[in-house]
Amino acid sequence: MRALAAVVVLLAASSAGASGEMSLAQDRVEAVQSGKLTFEPGGSLVLRSASAEYASGFRLLPPPGESAFDLSSARYLAADLESLADHQQRLCLQIKDASGDAYAGIALDPGEKATIRLHLPHDFIYASPDGAKGVRALDTHSITSIAFLVVWPYEGQFDGLLHCRVSNVRLTGTPDFARCVAPGSYRPFVDAFGQFAHSTWMNKVTSCDELRADLAEERARLRPAPDGWDEYGGWADGPQLEATGSFRTEKVNGKWWLVTPSGHLFYSLGINVVKTDSDAPNGHSHPDWYASAAQSAMSFPTWNLREKFGTADFKPAYYDFVLRRLDAWGVNTLGNWSDGDLTKLSRKPYVLTAVAKPQGLPYLSGGFYDTLDETFAEKMRAAVAAAFAVEGSALACAATDPMCIGFFIDNELAFPADSAYYEPYFKACKDALAAAAPGKLYLGCRFKSLRNSDALWNAAAKWCDVISVNSYVSSVAVFTEGAYAAPKFDRPVMHTEFHFGTLHRGMFAAGLCPVGDQCERARSFRRVVEGALRHPLFVGSHWFQYRDQPLVGRGDGENYQIGFVDVCDRPYRLLAEAARAVGESMYDVRAKED
Repeated sequence: MRALAAVVVLLAASSAGASGEMSLAQDRVEAVQSGKLTFEPGGSLVLRSASAEYASGFRLLPPPGESAFDLSSARYLAADLESLADHQQRLCLQIKDASGDAYAGIALDPGEKATIRLHLPHDFIYASPDGAKGVRALDTHSITSIAFLVVWPYEGQFDGLLHCRVSNVRLTGTPDFARCVAPGSYRPFVDAFGQFAHSTWMNKVTSCDELRADLAEERARLRPAPDGWDEYGGWADGPQLEATGSFRTEKVNGKWWLVTPSGHLFYSLGINVVKTDSDAPNGHSHPDWYASAAQSAMSFPTWNLREKFGTADFKPAYYDFVLRRLDAWGVNTLGNWSDGDLTKLSRKPYVLTAVAKPQGLPYLSGGFYDTLDETFAEKMRAAVAAAFAVEGSALACAATDPMCIGFFIDNELAFPADSAYYEPYFKACKDALAAAAPGKLYLGCRFKSLRNSDALWNAAAKWCDVISVNSYVSSVAVFTEGAYAAPKFDRPVMHTEFHFGTLHRGMFAAGLCPVGDQCERARSFRRVVEGALRHPLFVGSHWFQYRDQPLVGRGDGENYQIGFVDVCDRPYRLLAEAARAVGESMYDVRAKED
């Protein structure tokens, strides 16, 4: 559908920072998929859609006679939004050039007004020399499309799924020319602390003395866990339920909950990969990238923590510190892939993966298990038993540890189209865990999306105690067809991976859910968790991950700015404060009757 009349305004920021209005002309707005547009006096428009299939919304087209937009004079592309819906909704702002795209997302509560901002990845600033890592940049002199869309759909169709007002589309700020690197000077671009060498920022570490000062300063201001939590981080001031000595699930007043071993309601607010180090790149692959001597594992987090704590044997002190830090942040769960030595301390609830694609089981050609093979269940049981049988391991200790919530088997599997394979898989996993760790929860296989067939959801709901889902979206509030619709299945769900990132502290990529800045990261964290808290099925929200990924990337190339802390163990304070606010209020929010 093409607009009959529209005026959309861009404020063009000059290189000196001044701004002025420039009309993008009338009749240059085009609906996408099922997006429906209503144009209002003053240049705003109302966007409405009953479906997210498959990126609904609208896009702006270049002015008549032009083939592209020139966004090169600004730091951000921004727009003002107002929710007109009665439920939390989400929207993305996307730009494209001839080579690719960039986008930013936002969630809006009912009636909320907010600004969405997209950090413009100018190629004349961020492009790196051939063969070197850097920001994935666009030709912002020639942007072919500006669009407002719902992407990565998972929602069911219902009237008003998307309903918001869009206005004041504009360019803001000036490009960060200080980030430019002179030709021939890019390498080395990783400094001795693992940071980007060619940029400065407020929290950049420049000496080991600063690391040691960080420790003393943060220790002095760490707060205890929120008032009203029990020893597990459960709701001590809430109803007293049966205490079984293990975590379990129960539906209370129409909403699913986890229940602590002492019988208190529990919502699992967690962070994944709480480790001293992870994903260290091989320095020998590109020794010219590093200011320090190349090693097979460029373990910058470990090296920085060694300096911070003043000893090579820093782990005991660090574990105590990080547990206090999580309490201060209002986080009550160690998410998946956290240090086994940390979970073995049994001081905070945690989840673990028992096995993932173990060897020796029958597999289909597509990579999924042949669950119809008569040996599958027996071999899965044996693989799980063997994993728990390793004496002194985190799994062996967790089998009888009250702090252990439960176990996953596998991660982000590619399920076949034939649903005949589903139930045998989940049943075999359930039985294997019941034998190896009686009384612990089976947390599923961490689906890689909220978008799955009814057959898959129903099979998981039949056998999993909790269904786990990794989903990188700005809101989960209307999962299962809307905020107030009855779900198609009735089983607790744990949101086991989500994150938000931005181009900050020299990082090269913002992650799977980019946002404009650290303020928006904090706001986005609150919106996605609060949306889950209000949904009757969700019993947990786990952020991925604790630390920013390596500047040059882990093994598969991911190098996202998605941590609660950076490579130097310096927290992103706005995000930590948002987590604390959620931790302090989450039980009241979840228990509130809609």
